[in-house]
Amino acid sequence: MKRLAFLLPLALGACQFPFSAVPASPSAVASKTTLDEQAALSVELAYKAARTAVEVAVDAKLIKGDRAKQFADLDNKAYAAVKAVRAAYNAGNATDYQTGLSEARLAVADLLALASK
Repeated sequence: MKRLAFLLPLALGACQFPFSAVPASPSAVASKTTLDEQAALSVELAYKAARTAVEVAVDAKLIKGDRAKQFADLDNKAYAAVKAVRAAYNAGNATDYQTGLSEARLAVADLLALASK
């Protein structure tokens, strides 16, 4: 056994551990997770607010015809983007999550921009 002990440092030296991927502390992981959840919630709430505003305008007959169709199309796009954000968050897919957040923010902004015309 003593004859093989000198091989241990060589074996460990050959292993490459991703020490940079290890978080500094559990609180760092919790903070990042909390921020991700808050970002997803803020996108969902922004979408719900925009959709509610549009629904009230349609019910009040302020939005009709082709403009209502534009709203419907933008609403579908925004809803799909918000669903993609939630799915990426639940899957832990950081790349899709960041892309989804950007797309959802733009889709909600487009919906609100059309409402302000």
